This record gives sequence, C-alpha cells and structure tokens, in this order.
Amino acid sequence: MGFASKWINLIMKCVTSVTYSVVHSSHILGPITPSRGIRQGDPLSTYLFIICAEGFSALIKSYEANRIIQGCRVPNGAPSITHMLFADDSYLFCQATSDAAESMNRLLRTFELASGQRFNATESSIFFSPNTENSVKEQINSTLGMSEATDGSFYLGLPNIFGRKKTVILGFLKNKIINRINSWDGEFLSHAGKEILLKTVIQSLPTYAMSVFLIPLGICQDIEKIMANFWWKTKSSNGQGIIWMT
Repeated sequence: MGFASKWINLIMKCVTSVTYSVVHSSHILGPITPSRGIRQGDPLSTYLFIICAEGFSALIKSYEANRIIQGCRVPNGAPSITHMLFADDSYLFCQATSDAAESMNRLLRTFELASGQRFNATESSIFFSPNTENSVKEQINSTLGMSEATDGSFYLGLPNIFGRKKTVILGFLKNKIINRINSWDGEFLSHAGKEILLKTVIQSLPTYAMSVFLIPLGICQDIEKIMANFWWKTKSSNGQGIIWMT
C-alpha cells in the first residue's frame, strides 16, 4: 500500500511486543508472548483493521486490473463490482466458472499469508445466479470449500436471497410481530401501556427492513391490523379476548 518502511517497523514493534499474564488460583502464569496482536483497548486496533481491509481491497483491485477475476455488472454499461465490505464481513463477486473460483481461492490464500487472517469457509456461503448449472455449482463449492446459500438464509436479520415473491419472503416481519404480541397476551395492560408497547416495540421492529426493502402494501396492512387487534382487545370473564374494533 506504499507505507514507508520506518513507519511499518514502528507499527510492527507495537504488534510484536505484546505480552500477557494469566492469574490462576492466585498464581501468575506467564508472561505469554503471542505471535501477533496488540494490547486490549489499544487505539491502534481500529486503524489496523481499516488498513487490513484496504489491503484486501487493493489486492482484489489488482486481480481485476490484471483480468484474473471479473466483477459483476447490474445493467449493461455499468461499472463492474468485485467486492463490498460490511464491517468485518465481505461480499466478493466473480463469474461462475471453475477458473474464476480457482483465482478467487488463490486471492484468499494470498491475503491469508500477507495478513495472518484466515477466512472461515464453514461460515461462508456462495450465491449463484438462477441460470447456473448444478454441475458448475458443485465444482465451485468443492473448489472454495463453501456451501451454497439457501433461500432461507439471513444476513443481519434480513433475507439474503430476494426474489419476486416479496410477500412470502418478507412475511417473517409479520410473524415476528405476532410472536412479540403473543408474549404479552397474558399481561393485564392498560391502554397507556399498550400504546407504549406498540409505539416503542412493535413499530420499531420493521424499521430496519423498511430502510432496505420496499415493503409490500399487503404486509403493511396486515401489521396495522395486528396492532389494531391488540389495541382494541380486552379480556372477558372467561379469559378470551374481545376485539371491539379493527
């Protein structure tokens, strides 16, 4: 990335001079010298994390510049996308071919050797376009040592695969609200208590999903109906609820 050697040596002294001591049964064990890492709470931690992410991004760009891998384009004429980084998670895009899988595997191994960070294949998954053949999928999965993402997989609480049936995919929002309201069913709540729960809890549940997806009108109407039923529902003498208005 073009850093001066003197600066690199200063950073490596901070990384390699760490020692730990462990207290066990009133005895101090150590010092323990790790192979890498900095002290807990060190302000350099966030900067080193960003530098590693930038180094990973620079490595991907060099592979793309040398035409070793090719990114994906959404419409024709749009710039290609090779990677997207979210905090400590990464999305990598390439063609669904055995050569591209081999190149991607070599890219990851190069980053492992350079940074000491190793990606976890068991916690990673692969997304394929609908027109990818099953034989190609199996070959790429075997090359990268990862499994294919299923339709029910989630990332940050939202579905990974989003098709045309939005009502079916985003139906988990309605189920989440129903489960939360059912957990309050046995409580004797006043209208003020119901209002606070509806405004602070129920209305906040779909907010994150609404910031990412355009929620279908049918789901919004169902959520409003569930909230109205909870608001107007009162306990009868036999324990059953009476919904006075919807």
